[in-house]
Amino acid sequence: MFSCAPGPSWGRCAGLGLVVALVSVLPRLLWAQAPAPACALLLSGRVQDHESREALASATVVVLETRQATQTEPDGHYHLDNLCPGTYHVQVSFVGFAPEVVEVRLTAAAYRDFRLHPDAVALKGAVVSGQRAAAPTTQATATLTEKDLQQTRGQTLGEALQKVNGVTALQTGPGIFKPMIHGLHSNRVTILNNGVRQEGQQWGQEHGPEIDPFLASQLTVIKGAASVRYGSDAIGGVVLLQPRPLRDSAGVGAELNLVGMSNNGLGAASGMVEGNLRRLPALSWRVQGTVRKAGTMRAPGYYLKNSGFEEGNFSGSLGWRKPTYGVEVFYSQFNTRIGILPAAHVGNQQDFLLAVARNRPLETSGFTYDIERAYQQVQHQVLKVTGFVKTGSAGRLSTTVAQQLDGRDEYDKYRPRNDNRAALNRPELSYTNRTTTAELLWEHRAWHRFTGSIGLAGTYQFNRYADGSRQFIPFYTNYTGGLFWLEQWQQGKWLLEGGLRLDRRDLQVKRATRTGGVFGVAESRFQYTTPAASLGAVYDASTHLALRLASGLTRRAPAANERFSDGVHNAQYELGYDLVPGNGPAVPETALNLGLTATLHDNPRLNGELTVYQTRILNFLYQSPILPPVVNIRGVLASWQFRQTNATLRGFDLSGSYVLGPQWQLGGKVAVVRGRDTRQDEWLIFMPADRAELSLRFDLKNRAASRPRDTYVQALGTGVARQTRVPRNYAERDYREPPAGYGLLGLEAGTTLRWGRLPLELSVAGSNLLNQRYRDYLNRYRYFADEMGRNVTLRLRLAM
Repeated sequence: MFSCAPGPSWGRCAGLGLVVALVSVLPRLLWAQAPAPACALLLSGRVQDHESREALASATVVVLETRQATQTEPDGHYHLDNLCPGTYHVQVSFVGFAPEVVEVRLTAAAYRDFRLHPDAVALKGAVVSGQRAAAPTTQATATLTEKDLQQTRGQTLGEALQKVNGVTALQTGPGIFKPMIHGLHSNRVTILNNGVRQEGQQWGQEHGPEIDPFLASQLTVIKGAASVRYGSDAIGGVVLLQPRPLRDSAGVGAELNLVGMSNNGLGAASGMVEGNLRRLPALSWRVQGTVRKAGTMRAPGYYLKNSGFEEGNFSGSLGWRKPTYGVEVFYSQFNTRIGILPAAHVGNQQDFLLAVARNRPLETSGFTYDIERAYQQVQHQVLKVTGFVKTGSAGRLSTTVAQQLDGRDEYDKYRPRNDNRAALNRPELSYTNRTTTAELLWEHRAWHRFTGSIGLAGTYQFNRYADGSRQFIPFYTNYTGGLFWLEQWQQGKWLLEGGLRLDRRDLQVKRATRTGGVFGVAESRFQYTTPAASLGAVYDASTHLALRLASGLTRRAPAANERFSDGVHNAQYELGYDLVPGNGPAVPETALNLGLTATLHDNPRLNGELTVYQTRILNFLYQSPILPPVVNIRGVLASWQFRQTNATLRGFDLSGSYVLGPQWQLGGKVAVVRGRDTRQDEWLIFMPADRAELSLRFDLKNRAASRPRDTYVQALGTGVARQTRVPRNYAERDYREPPAGYGLLGLEAGTTLRWGRLPLELSVAGSNLLNQRYRDYLNRYRYFADEMGRNVTLRLRLAM
């Protein structure tokens, strides 16, 4: 059913002239000879067995350029002091293991783990991968490593991100999850997919990111404003999806992931093959593909009709890399079809009220993989070319140009009598969004204890609907250009960071109008200048304690859907702010962010992190229900309109772990968000409820090569409170009161076996084991149905 043919010819590429513009303004002073900076940087980390993840005591760690050396402690940790900023090659060796050499770029104190392969495992062409170390950030960050992501395989990106404390998800049924960071989402959270800013059609909360999570070997979440580096839409935070680097040693590697779920019959398979040519060591390649299909979801006591989904994705990369320059081409295609709950689409007001009041939908079904109308079908394509060149001793120049094509078709359940599109199996709504992005970045070398980067970014985007499609979002064209500058200053235990950015946005809109039975077109043009600034600090109070302070000021222009959405999509009705009677034009948001993070790390027993934050947003744009719901020729649907007010969001994230013994570890997380409408002096609607998690993990230590390795069992309890901090007269503001709080029990176990010479990872996980009946406040299906019941997931991973 999926179409792998490209869409219309790729649109115009913008921003290629940025190279000339940036080079002409680079400060030549940075090329001048400067005094050497103070050499007081610390490199630390842990050395482990790649297979068992056990610590390797007395392993040798050597900085080849300086010949500084140390040995790891009993828990595998190492420390190398008094290093200068720069790029080093670090060699790690241990008896019985293959040595590894990795390139590490230091601009501040850094933490780097190493995992060595046993010599007994004769892996031909073992991959030795050198990654550029990311510069430290003053914002609170969290990273899901490849090992963490293995426990989420088969889930959507939004589901996987909920493993990060402080991240929840706006949900529409079992197949659509939109990440929410500290109460902010959609146009305020930027997602970078393999270095490309993800640009889809974010019309509403029921449009999830069009990304295959199997692409990622690491997910990093920046919690808090990162608008200087990533643009004004990053008020709430940034999600960085990073695949592993292309192979840089001769040979071929492969990986296979298989996932099965009991509740909805989900089956997922993802395969990857990559290689590097011995005769052309600079040339590397990778191909990857994923299929995912789920049937009817089962809530406790009934099946949720038309809740299935299916997915087919593929990607490919080709890279050429030399010590002083490199280039990489990447292409991916994401295809999905997602069913829409029929209970959300009814014929009259009375039926709508009854549907909301019921404890279970009137329409249920047995299990099936069939997807009926209504449903949405999406195809998202990305083509990216990126390259870098080292500018002598002055730094590094890199550029990325990407083209994205996002096609969305939506098929209604009901249609007017004179509309035969459904009979012909054509979508009632068919839109295409085409985006070209370009960025040029120059990272200069250390100069008087300063390291930093200067960049230019540009975006050209237009959104069009097909002939005969219902008009929901008007034709629009968006031009954006930005200039940013970030600097870090390091001395002793202190790191200071500051940045400035200036964006210019030009939005041109063509909107259909009707006056006195006469149809016409209204053309509008909106221009915005949106500055951003940030200032932060990191203080390494001790070897095990780091303090971070981050602040930011950002101005964000309203998006086209926030201003001009008008009509039905995905069995809901939405109305933009500018079209609400009595409203003037929406004005830009102004956000002031402040966050403080304390991190306790690398202790033998107790580790943890506390983040306290506050975000004040003037002219905050948000959605709230329209009561009574709108009635039109397609029936009665849950209806929403955009509003604008002043808001304050504050809260904290607390996470920690404690080693109870050699094999036992206790972990916990707490996330609290408070959202306040300061203009009306009341609580904001649709803020995350208080959430807590507690886990207990048992790791079986087994060093025998012939026996299972990496064996563990983990129990997880999750508690979510009822959201009581809601606007006044809530019964008149929403279709249904916030649901009761709930508690869930989960259990997971895993191990690594040997299949010949290859490691075979197996895990089984159970969620909602007590088959608890509950509804989540942030799920739009909560008006009509319960959440998923008991589910057991089996995962298998084979790598070579």
